Amino acid sequence: MELDLHEPIKRALAKARQAYESKDLDRAASAYEKAANLMSLYAEQATGREAEQRRKRKSLEYREMAHKLRAGEFAERGDPAAPLPEAKATAPGSSGAIPAGGDIKSIVTNLMVHANVTWEDIGGLDDSKNEIKFALGMTLAQQPDHVKVAAWTKILFYGPPGTGKTLLAAATSNAVRSGEDVPSVFYNVKISSVLSKYFGESSKILSELYGTARDTSPSVVFLDEFESLCGRRDAGDTGAERRILSTLLSELDGMDQKGRPDLYVLTIAATNRPWDLDPAVLSRFEKKILIPLPDAATRERILRIHLERKGYRTAVPYAELADLTNGYSGREIERFCKEVTTGMIEEMNHDIPRLVDQGLDQVRKHRIRVRELNREDFDAAARLIHPQTTAAEMERYVRWKESVQEE
Repeated sequence: MELDLHEPIKRALAKARQAYESKDLDRAASAYEKAANLMSLYAEQATGREAEQRRKRKSLEYREMAHKLRAGEFAERGDPAAPLPEAKATAPGSSGAIPAGGDIKSIVTNLMVHANVTWEDIGGLDDSKNEIKFALGMTLAQQPDHVKVAAWTKILFYGPPGTGKTLLAAATSNAVRSGEDVPSVFYNVKISSVLSKYFGESSKILSELYGTARDTSPSVVFLDEFESLCGRRDAGDTGAERRILSTLLSELDGMDQKGRPDLYVLTIAATNRPWDLDPAVLSRFEKKILIPLPDAATRERILRIHLERKGYRTAVPYAELADLTNGYSGREIERFCKEVTTGMIEEMNHDIPRLVDQGLDQVRKHRIRVRELNREDFDAAARLIHPQTTAAEMERYVRWKESVQEE
């Protein structure tokens, strides 16, 4: 069910206007950030791609206004009551004030998501979480007098597939919050989404991505499938591939952020094959965090997230289930739990196919029956779901970590 966010957005924009006219720029910025957050949620509820893109543009517009207000770009205006440039307080359904920037801006806009993942949604990985939190805290806390603490702006997640790298990145963006408890903007970038068949366009997309990320600071850029873009260079590389890599290296160096303490763009890259990364790219990452397969305690916590937290009862102790899923990744445990619960529901609701034949109204009248999960349910699922990462493959990640630390 779609929430009616028109009125909350209008109220936030009205507060922004009122605060601006009162020359309270910090309060105006907080109101714009709140409007941006609400509009981001509103974009998630859009039923069509055009509406989603329009709402995301409005969210970006409001965040950009908040950033400009906090940076004091309007503090010297002679008439603070005059209309704000680039951000008229229009109704949520109206056309955005940001001019259409062509397909490249649309591509970047569609990468922006509202991440609602928290640390508590991720079972285990406490050491990895603490490493991330320390890097964030050290960067965002107040600097000591006469001392400049180096900022952490680039983190590499590596490890087997399905171990929670994307979830950790989303939770990180949720942890980087500004005023009014507004989370940072999260750009979820599959490398395939920024590669273009048109000459020179991929570099432009990357530049637009980081330019937009700076405009919506604080923000998190998550680069998934990183090895497909930044593999080791060789003589067979095309000019286009070298140009893309050169653009990315320039953005990772953050030349446009140097001397701007008000800007914070965190890049998190994820890879399943860290040993395939180009050394020049690898050297840009100050922090490299191994995201391993879950141990027994972590597997138990993940199982509880997918069973206990969702209301399922089990006759089998969770410690035994953790032993049964030894070697599984977090994603494989999720698939395992889905297989277990689906099998039980199918057994208890044989009449669902017949109800579907009778029409939607009959299906909606049916209340799904469930029962306690037993050992047979879990054993049947374990025969279908097998771990994909071997002990030898996991050992390779550990050896690579040790080799990097020795460099």
